[in-house]
Amino acid sequence: MAIFGAGSNWEGVEKKEKFFDNQEYVIGWDYNDSKDLYDIISILKAGDIVYLKSNQSGSRTLRIKGIGVVCQSLLHNFFDTQINQEKLSIAIKVKWVVKKEFKITIPPKEGKLTNFRAATFYEEFLPFVQKQIIETLFTQ
Repeated sequence: MAIFGAGSNWEGVEKKEKFFDNQEYVIGWDYNDSKDLYDIISILKAGDIVYLKSNQSGSRTLRIKGIGVVCQSLLHNFFDTQINQEKLSIAIKVKWVVKKEFKITIPPKEGKLTNFRAATFYEEFLPFVQKQIIETLFTQ
């Protein structure tokens, strides 16, 4: 099991409610413009955790918008769903468990900040953040 942070704001439009309603997560980028993002979501597997987040580069505060569990891999999603023809993208099936917003403030003693938390999608490796996500997920 791995934990991933994911953006849900596409060019100023918040998509979290759509993701919650459709029990999915979709990268907001066209495949042809962001092949690297599609490579990283291709490693998602059933049981992985995805949290929707908002973070500005250099900030120690993460705004968490939701937490879910991946239900099936990208490959299975590819065969089970229609590809969005407007924008070449595919949805990942996610069971959204936590739908309330909360904040995680990373203490200064937890290391230097990096720029990746402001990215569209990444694997979360900081133990402090991992613990907060898991504890919130399992108190629901």
